[in-house]
Amino acid sequence: MIDTKKTLQEANGYLRNAERSMFSGKNDEAVELLNKADEICTEAKQQTPDDFQVKSLMQKIEKLRKDLERKGVSTRPGGNNQLPFEAQAQLNRIRDHIVRKELEWAKRELDTYYSRFAGPLTDIPEIKELAEHIKLLEQEERANAQQKAEANREMEVKAQQNEELCKLWVDRFKDIPYFDGAPQNIPGLLEHKKSFAKAQDLLAEYSQVAFASQVTITLESIVTDTKMRVQQFPSRFAETSKLLVDEVGKQINDRIEFLNRDVDWISDKNQKPYLIGKKEIDGFTQQIDELRPLFTDSSSSLESVLNALSKLIELNESRKQERSKLTTMKPEAITDPEAAEPKAAALMALSTSTPNAKVLRVAVVKPWESKRVEEWADSTKTQWVVKNISETTVQVAAELPDGLCKLYTMHVEKEVAPNGSFGTPRSHIMFEELMAKENI
Repeated sequence: MIDTKKTLQEANGYLRNAERSMFSGKNDEAVELLNKADEICTEAKQQTPDDFQVKSLMQKIEKLRKDLERKGVSTRPGGNNQLPFEAQAQLNRIRDHIVRKELEWAKRELDTYYSRFAGPLTDIPEIKELAEHIKLLEQEERANAQQKAEANREMEVKAQQNEELCKLWVDRFKDIPYFDGAPQNIPGLLEHKKSFAKAQDLLAEYSQVAFASQVTITLESIVTDTKMRVQQFPSRFAETSKLLVDEVGKQINDRIEFLNRDVDWISDKNQKPYLIGKKEIDGFTQQIDELRPLFTDSSSSLESVLNALSKLIELNESRKQERSKLTTMKPEAITDPEAAEPKAAALMALSTSTPNAKVLRVAVVKPWESKRVEEWADSTKTQWVVKNISETTVQVAAELPDGLCKLYTMHVEKEVAPNGSFGTPRSHIMFEELMAKENI
């Protein structure tokens, strides 16, 4: 086993001496020293073919050999010693292009050699060796070209797949309805909220996708836009939701202010305090209930409007009590026995709608009046009818199970037949209000 380090030091010494001899013009001496260095290095390479220092030294030897051959000095023992300088220089040029894997240049220089030197100079071993190297380069180039073509085809397939994947994601983002949290109506805001949630989920899924190459401009644009709207949505949604809450709150506060301005009844006993009807109160309650889905994360946002509604109801109830003290039955316009029929019809209708009411007093407060009515016969609106009726008004004072007393104002009517006879009276509640029991 040779000492590689010692061997390389010896070869390096010969190589340096060969370089000095070449620069001094002692070419034959330089060739002799160079071949000694090559011989030693070749032996080391056989022992340690993968050693980096050995490879590096071999490259230096080859470089010096080429430098000498460019000067027309034959550096290899045997066949090429008798070659003309021009032929050897041409061979050196071919060899240089082969080493650098410049195939086209090597082929061109080889053609030049064949055209310049005929006869025995084209049948030497070295030219055959160079031609064989060129064939190997051609094979290598064909293999590289095939490999590159396959790589290009693979890249084209991947690019097509990537484009199709981008288009799929563009379509998925387009499927999400537009949202920005700006519609100033509850259904619109709730739809935007659903779209916002879908966009969040889709963006999370999108972030896990690995694309083979860069995404398309269309996909990049729609993703950027979606991310921006997702980021801005919570604040815009909260702002718009507050506007809707404030609008309902303003309506309620306007009614509170209206009631507070209605004070003439305090000094004028002929007037009664104005009341907010149950239908309007229920309307406010319904509006607030419709707002609730906007604030699933924070019900405190409804606190102000709920307090306003509570204040309105409390104020309205207080005024109901005051109004009940001023509410009395109207004087009788028809007395028994003529009043018996409309009273019975009114009591029948009241018992149907409020069966637990305890009747305390009944009075017919309006004389019978004739009236001509034109209307549809029923809800199908297929027949238009004209009829004559006779109508009156009945008031019923009744006590409810909770101890409160109410005054019911009832409408009573009966149809008049063409021969002047009357149909069966029918009745319904027109309106009702609290009434102090002592006023009955």
